[in-house]
Amino acid sequence: MQQEFKLQVKPEIAQDQEQLKLFVAKNKRLNAKDIHHVEILKRSVDARQKNIKINLRIRVFIKEDFKESPIEIPHYKDVSTSKEVIVIGAGPAGLFAALKLIEKGFKPIVIERGKNVRE
Repeated sequence: MQQEFKLQVKPEIAQDQEQLKLFVAKNKRLNAKDIHHVEILKRSVDARQKNIKINLRIRVFIKEDFKESPIEIPHYKDVSTSKEVIVIGAGPAGLFAALKLIEKGFKPIVIERGKNVRE
């Protein structure tokens, strides 16, 4: 069985998988031996006060094995001899546009008018 929870923990607990399992078991009244895996879905830092806390959204696998899904690495074709397309701006939108052009088989030329990187 899988269950999702929202927790607020100390940074040292959020970093250690075993401590996190024990914390979940204690606070959610579960048997620690029944927890097979704790998957962190979302992590954010609450540093508004002196005592820093980590906000977590987790998925707990109770009496169920955790199976990692394989990571798929995209394979892009060689576009070095393809038709060139100019993309203006190397911000998030420009870089995403360049990636999409590569996926479509074009060779993007990204132009940025900002300062030289070496400066």
